[in-house]
Amino acid sequence: MTNLFNAKLLTAAVAIGLGVASVPASAVVLEDFTVDESSVEGLGGTFTADKINGAYSEVVTFGAGTFNTVAYGDFGQYLSNDGATNVTPIELNNTYGMYALFDGAGTFSVLGGGLTTFTFTSANFNLYIDPDLNTGKTLPGSAPGAVALANAGDDYLIASSTTISKGTGVLVAGVGGFFDLIFTDFTLEDPDGTSYFTSPDPFYIRVNVDGDFDSFVVAGTQPINGDFSAVFVPEPGSLALLGIGLTGLGVMARRRKAA
Repeated sequence: MTNLFNAKLLTAAVAIGLGVASVPASAVVLEDFTVDESSVEGLGGTFTADKINGAYSEVVTFGAGTFNTVAYGDFGQYLSNDGATNVTPIELNNTYGMYALFDGAGTFSVLGGGLTTFTFTSANFNLYIDPDLNTGKTLPGSAPGAVALANAGDDYLIASSTTISKGTGVLVAGVGGFFDLIFTDFTLEDPDGTSYFTSPDPFYIRVNVDGDFDSFVVAGTQPINGDFSAVFVPEPGSLALLGIGLTGLGVMARRRKAA
């Protein structure tokens, strides 16, 4: 099943001209950043990481070649060593939470053979700390809309982004798919965000968010679940190393292997 799955995704990537084979996996070098968990009510200390992983849920409403989406994602894991090593011990997902609220819109194209591609025309997200790890989240009935939060009175915003320079995705019907979003105005809130992400200073302004999702029907309003990760990118030249073909195939292969 894994080989067939990867073959189908490779076919999808090549079909939309992503040039997956031209980017060797060994070329990907993720940028380090420093987290200070003591900024969350005195918890923990500092550590260095280069990637953040999590899971997300969203609702997507489709129109005539268009879509709107609303989502929330819970981060639960920091990684280092170019995303290969789990950073432990940390307080995230043990004592406090970190989550993102996301919404976006775009267009889609059905290519045939079970392939559908997605292109975002707008998107934004807000990144929050949940000090007590007790915030409940409920998706709206359709998109556009807003995620309803419970027990969120003590949560606080640490970063946000509203400018998406690239947003693409691929769905293989009956199998699943992947997406890749690049934001170019990642901004830390001062002092809450700058005391949590402490290095580099100034912090990265580009963030790449990619992940995978389960299969769904491209019609009406659909709930979608998946996994996602975020890495920070210092300069435009580095973006080529984090393209949708490489990250999408890598994420999907890891997920299927774990399953």
